[in-house]
Amino acid sequence: MSRNTQQLMLFCTAVVLFVTACLYGQWNIRILNEALNERVKTNAAMEGRVHTTLLTDGLVAYTGAEVLHTVRQMTGTGVRVEVDGHEYVINPLEHRSAMIPVELYRNYRVEYNRSASGELLKLSFWKEVERQ
Repeated sequence: MSRNTQQLMLFCTAVVLFVTACLYGQWNIRILNEALNERVKTNAAMEGRVHTTLLTDGLVAYTGAEVLHTVRQMTGTGVRVEVDGHEYVINPLEHRSAMIPVELYRNYRVEYNRSASGELLKLSFWKEVERQ
């Protein structure tokens, strides 16, 4: 066999392998897309019976303004909010001038207390100690 014929056969083999790999990748993407669509439909059909939990790698610091906003927004949700060991339930529509002893520019760390099913029961905010 001549050298040109061998190179032509190698080139044709490479083209066939490349096209096969592209088609196989496209087939895998189609299968994964169908599986994801089916999972979305299944989760939507669960009607709120799925509880997710938030897992973070490190401690998240909140400013006092975020803590104040959270206390006011969580009223009426059934989730208790505690700031430095004191529980607050404030309805902003009834008590617009209610005070919460939060320092707006200090940092607070949060603890999430959850039930066994993952439902949020209580948020506890604790003022971080300043390092000198």
